[in-house]
This record gives sequence, C-alpha cells and structure tokens, in this order.
Amino acid sequence: MEYLLHPDSLYNQKYTEMIPQSERSNNLHRFSPRHSPNKFGSALDLSKRFDYALLFLRMFIGAILTLHVIGKLQAYNAVIGDYPPLLFGDSVVSFVILTALEALFAAMIMCGIWTNFAAFIMAMGMFVDAFIVYPALGWLGVERQILYVGIYTVLVIAGGGRYALDSRFYRKKSSNPL
Repeated sequence: MEYLLHPDSLYNQKYTEMIPQSERSNNLHRFSPRHSPNKFGSALDLSKRFDYALLFLRMFIGAILTLHVIGKLQAYNAVIGDYPPLLFGDSVVSFVILTALEALFAAMIMCGIWTNFAAFIMAMGMFVDAFIVYPALGWLGVERQILYVGIYTVLVIAGGGRYALDSRFYRKKSSNPL
C-alpha cells in the first residue's frame, strides 16, 4: 500500500485520497510506510524525540543551576549580606547548606539520578523562594523562579527519560514494545 504525503505537512491518507490524482501537486511524494522518508513518523520515533527533549531539558536546567551556584560562590561577600537566614538561623550557614544542596541537585538532574525527587525539591525551593522569601519583589522580581518551577514540574511529571541513569538502574519489564 502506498500513500501520497506532502513533505512539509501532516496530511493523512483520508485527505490525500480526496484529491484527484490529476490535481495533486508535484510536491507530493510516494513512499511505502515501511520506508518512510520522515524519520519521526512512528510512535517509537516520537518516544525517542521525547527522550531527547528530556535529556536536553535536564542538561539545560542543570547547567543553568550550576552556573547559578558558581556565580553565588564567586560573589560570596556580596551575596552573604543579603542572604536570608532561613531554617538554620544564621545566613552564612543557610547559604552554605542551600548552595551545597543546589549543586548536588544540579548534578543529580544532569545525570538523571533520582530526577523526580531532585526536581521536586528544587521546584519547592523555587516556589518558597518566589512566594515566601521574596514576595515583596513583585512579579518581575520572581519571574525567573516561576519559570524554574515550571521546568522542574515537567521533570517531576516526566522523569529523566530513557537517557537518565535512573532508566538504566530501574528498568521496567514491559510487554509494550514502544
């Protein structure tokens, strides 16, 4: 069975067959579903794209968080004066503990180790940062934290994906080939 598909669109067989053969554009190409020129046509390929997207998202947010930690450490004297004393009483102790946890969770997210847990903790931390620690800054002051909450929430829901170390350690046996 052959299909006629437009290379730039997602015409399906039903709509393509409605067009008479004589009126079809030269841009329509014949191919067999087995030998599709579209690499991303099947559900399996869509799953791979999703896993690549999760890998990129993990690397991106992990790199951003790592750069954030490095920036905080480089500007220690300027940051420590404004750092709020949270649960640990002293602002220096709070800074050291929270910065170490940020670095640890950034590494966990990038490697895909306990991704859901690390992303959940970071989402909660950014939520607290935006709405409890700095609520007086207004929307423009906490816009970045809200963006991070959204990214971490995606990782909490989706997990680390196929290219995370979690998927190597905790493989599920499934009867579904996809």
